[in-house]
Amino acid sequence: MLKSTALISILALLVLFNVSCAYSRSAPGAVTSDPDVLVMEEGQTAKPQAPSFIPVEGAGLKDKLDGALKKARAASPAKTLFWTAYSFDVRPGVAVDPSVHEFHGSMDNSGNTTVFVGTSNGMTVETRNLGIFILRDAASGAVSRLEIYNLDKRHEYGGYPVYWLDRAGNDESLAYLRGFVETSPASTARAQSLNAEHATLAIGLHDDGRVGGILKDFVRNSKDMKIRSTSVFWLGQAGEQGFLADLVRNEKEDSDLRSHAAHAIGESHDKSALGTLQSLYQTVSNRDVRRSLIHAVAENEDTDAAIAFLLKVAKSDPDREARQQAVHRLGEVDRESIIDDLMKIYAAESDRDVKQAVLHSLAEMEYPRAQSKLMEIARTDPDPDLRQQAIHRLGEKGGDAVIEDLAKMYDAERSQDVKQQILHAFSEMESQRAEDKLFAVARSDSNREMRKMAIHWIGERAGERSLELLRDTVNSNGADTEVQMQAVHAISERPTEEAVPLLIKIARTHPNSEVRKMAIHWLGESGDPRAVEFFREVLTK
Repeated sequence: MLKSTALISILALLVLFNVSCAYSRSAPGAVTSDPDVLVMEEGQTAKPQAPSFIPVEGAGLKDKLDGALKKARAASPAKTLFWTAYSFDVRPGVAVDPSVHEFHGSMDNSGNTTVFVGTSNGMTVETRNLGIFILRDAASGAVSRLEIYNLDKRHEYGGYPVYWLDRAGNDESLAYLRGFVETSPASTARAQSLNAEHATLAIGLHDDGRVGGILKDFVRNSKDMKIRSTSVFWLGQAGEQGFLADLVRNEKEDSDLRSHAAHAIGESHDKSALGTLQSLYQTVSNRDVRRSLIHAVAENEDTDAAIAFLLKVAKSDPDREARQQAVHRLGEVDRESIIDDLMKIYAAESDRDVKQAVLHSLAEMEYPRAQSKLMEIARTDPDPDLRQQAIHRLGEKGGDAVIEDLAKMYDAERSQDVKQQILHAFSEMESQRAEDKLFAVARSDSNREMRKMAIHWIGERAGERSLELLRDTVNSNGADTEVQMQAVHAISERPTEEAVPLLIKIARTHPNSEVRKMAIHWLGESGDPRAVEFFREVLTK
């Protein structure tokens, strides 16, 4: 409920004084002849998507760009903005704006363009029918936007005409795009910087042996970190492992860029990548870069070797944070045998943060044995904080078996903190059985604090059943005053249409003055006009 105005608060205080006195929340493309590639277009020849594209003839890209400008100026002086667009030779194995589901792989974001490198349903996803679109001003010829669009997807292009230049040769296209990057100053408007970033991405998407050299020049010479990091990603795709490894080792280089280089090595398909990453981990001292190397190893396709490396770090690395991250990454591996390794790490580890990472990893796994190990820790660990963490993780997983085990644990548990954590776990579950247990505790638990805690969490749940319990608790003749006051507070947290009328009724008629005071307090906090009228009515009597 909203906070009140000063007037309502003052009125509430006055009413409280009087009362005290009186009462003491594109479908997938066809599969090619290669059964392992899902191509998001038909054929290799790029084509205009819509008949509204206006073809432009010319001897080369520059000639066509000039021709498009002339046509735009002649066609409609009133419409000053127009697109020029052309296709190019696209690198295989990458996808821009694909219509896929359950994608597995890596994604690189450049401005508002996302490129996918990976698989969908076991097949490599790629889009080979891409276009580079440049939004220009007909009066000045200046460029305001550079975009990369999947030509098999429908786009509105902002309602501006599109002049189609057909396919550009790699020489011309790479030189043209390179100009956007090299002429972009270090400190520039975001739009111009974004165009340079998109141009870098477009270069990386070209299927040409010269791409690696161009991107390395950008890494060495550009002052724009977005351009440098985008270049680093595509150097990984281009197989430039040596250059990237040198970048990771370079202690004088920006640590974020070094981390990007580590990720780029890991996301490449080079068979030597894992060995390179492991070697770098032994020599690099920067903690952030070492974390990136652990992450990159975890993403490597050689799962067995990656697991062996992660286990070694998790068990024996002197850096606590490195051990913690390695444990997190192990939880993402779909191997049931990892459960036993994690439990050995948990038993041998003295650092609580690393133990909590084990709990997180067990919770990430969908194996029944992982859940049983969490439950074992929740029941028997001598550290109550770790028991509560295990209960929290179990609550996130949910399920009938978890609920039954937690309900039994609640009944047998002596630690009040642990019991409170179980109630919290129940409150997070969308389950009738969990809700039933909360209601049972709220109605009849012998411990007042547990009843209050259950009422608190019931107040967070929507529905007539929870409101009814709160109402019954407040109106119960034999209820504890503190429990009734907790119920009033819980009522105040509900939507005003439910809460305010009920609070007014309690403030008017409840036989317990402490409960009435609590209702008046929360009416004063409500900011509701009905509360103001109630206060005026009481004050004028």
